[in-house]
Amino acid sequence: MTEKQAKRYEVLVKANAGILTVKEAAEELGISERQIKRLKKEVKESGAAALIHGNTRGTSNNCISDKNQR
Repeated sequence: MTEKQAKRYEVLVKANAGILTVKEAAEELGISERQIKRLKKEVKESGAAALIHGNTRGTSNNCISDKNQR
């Protein structure tokens, strides 16, 4: 988990606990209130894993395999 993802998680946990409002969380992360509501729901259901991008640690679709290189 990157520092950015860790900060997002920390802010969203505070928002879910009621320590921060949706508006305050949105301002702190620099995203819309709508996105905060969506992320709060995902974090509540899946935990920190919800903030990790799906393509993390995967190979690129444009990657040239070793056997095709000259």
